[in-house]
Amino acid sequence: MKWKSTWLLLLLVAGLFAFIMLVERRYWRPTSAGGEPLPRLASFKAAEVTNIQLRVTNQLVLRVERPSGAPLWQLTVPFHYPGHLHAIEWVLQELENLGTHAFLSPAELKDAKRTLADYGLDLPQTTLTLQHNGQRTEIAFGAKTPTGDMIYAQVQTVPGIFVISAEVFQRLPRTPNDWRDVALINLIGLPFNRLEVRAPGRGFALDSTTNRVFVLSKPTPARADAARVESLFRNLLGAQVTKFVNDSPRADLEAYGLQPPELELAFANGTNDQLVVQFGKSPTNDAKLVYARRLAQTNIVLVPRTVLDTLLVTHGELRDRRLLTFAPLAVDTIEVVGTENFTVRHLTNGTWTVGDTQPTLADPDLMREWLLTLATLEGTVESDVVTDFKTLYHLAPPARQYFLKATVTNASGGSSNRILAQLDLGARQGDKVFARRPDEQSVYSLALTNVTRLPAVAWQLRDRRVWTFTTNQINRVTLHDLDQTKTLQRGPGGSWNFAPGSSGIIQNSFAIEELMLRLGELRADSWVARGEEARAAYGFTASNRRVVFELKNGDKPQELALEFGKPSPTGFPYALATVDGQAWVFEFPRILFILLIRDLFHPLMGGGE
Repeated sequence: MKWKSTWLLLLLVAGLFAFIMLVERRYWRPTSAGGEPLPRLASFKAAEVTNIQLRVTNQLVLRVERPSGAPLWQLTVPFHYPGHLHAIEWVLQELENLGTHAFLSPAELKDAKRTLADYGLDLPQTTLTLQHNGQRTEIAFGAKTPTGDMIYAQVQTVPGIFVISAEVFQRLPRTPNDWRDVALINLIGLPFNRLEVRAPGRGFALDSTTNRVFVLSKPTPARADAARVESLFRNLLGAQVTKFVNDSPRADLEAYGLQPPELELAFANGTNDQLVVQFGKSPTNDAKLVYARRLAQTNIVLVPRTVLDTLLVTHGELRDRRLLTFAPLAVDTIEVVGTENFTVRHLTNGTWTVGDTQPTLADPDLMREWLLTLATLEGTVESDVVTDFKTLYHLAPPARQYFLKATVTNASGGSSNRILAQLDLGARQGDKVFARRPDEQSVYSLALTNVTRLPAVAWQLRDRRVWTFTTNQINRVTLHDLDQTKTLQRGPGGSWNFAPGSSGIIQNSFAIEELMLRLGELRADSWVARGEEARAAYGFTASNRRVVFELKNGDKPQELALEFGKPSPTGFPYALATVDGQAWVFEFPRILFILLIRDLFHPLMGGGE
């Protein structure tokens, strides 16, 4: 090791440290020589600044302006373009609240025999000029201190040199693009009540109503889907410029696919466009970007193509296709008019009843599902403007109607039912049913599977419990499938085996016990029909699959039968059981049916008589 060189380096470091401590740091005092607080770098309110100029050495780099009280900044030099609000406001707020770490007065500079050149202020790196409240503040930034975290600065009207944090200097723009707004669209302070997309052969317009709800006004009037409109605005307001391409007002627009544009987006107030953005083609080397420009500035930029794709959404995709618009919790009465007229009421204890003369309790789960189905029911537009609802659609009068109402108390204390929503159903055509809402001239079609989920008669809302028994009550279970019949019997402790005369393989006795537990608490997915006359319509025959439960019920044994018919719209077979002395057809729980086939009717359960 060369000790001589090492000691020489250590002496140089020590000398530099001594210079900083003895020469520089002696001026960095928290108060002036008289003990008064240090002067502030500048005295102004950030909100009052209306003009900012930035010079690097003696060259003007940029100017940004805003009229007094205006929310946004505009670059005016070297080109016109919206300014980066947050970047500009951060610098102004920082300067307004900036503290002084040290101050070198003219007398102290003279005593130390130092000049502005010693602090890099004879030719400042950067000069920032602010216009505020009729005044002018000019701040010059010189060299950084030896530690690098501070910088020397001078204010034109204050003799002396300030030592301040270098962070504010580091956040000043180096090029005009640093203070250029990268948001493609900024709606702050923009008065608009209309968004319009103009494109050859397509496009749409959204108008804001007095309660700030958007509706589609072009190409045909329609309700707009609030969630999709919100998503559209969110994507537009989040769009950012990838690259600033051309700032010349005489740029060749055709080269960028902007003459004519592929699409034009306009924000308007009435018939007056407030902001227009045009979109062109993609550059040859990157299909993921497209050229765009705002007409007010004419500057050409590159933005992600996803912004254009967002605007290529169709009128139909933005349309609210719900047949009813209401708040489910506000509904306390539902009236059904059709083959059978009945009323469902929501009581103060949270239960629902069906009927008026002899009200019965409705299944609470069915009521929740019914309201959810109505609230989310969407149709396909068959015709936008219909003048004859009777001939083709059978909607005048409707075949069935649903009125959703809420009780409203008036000023005198009386109450009345206010209609929240109404659905009219008409003719069936194949696997669809025509429908409309009374506040529109449009006709929709609903999938038949969705319509069958809407109760048409009161009994469809009854409690869905089919029966109740425990596994301890089961004596035997007989399975009928085509020409085969097998009987299982339950042993002590929940074990299962074949009864005399039946044989096969029981793979999992515990699974059968669990299945029987579920079957003992059987609930219908939905009621479909009732009465023995419904058997033929739903495919119940003597050869169909059937399960017969023999129950121990004191000295009165009981037999319950569960039959399966033809497939329902879900693809699983309808089921039939006797409930309260009457045959009821219902949709059997799908998962339970799968377990039934797996654990009872599986081929391994076979094996001969």
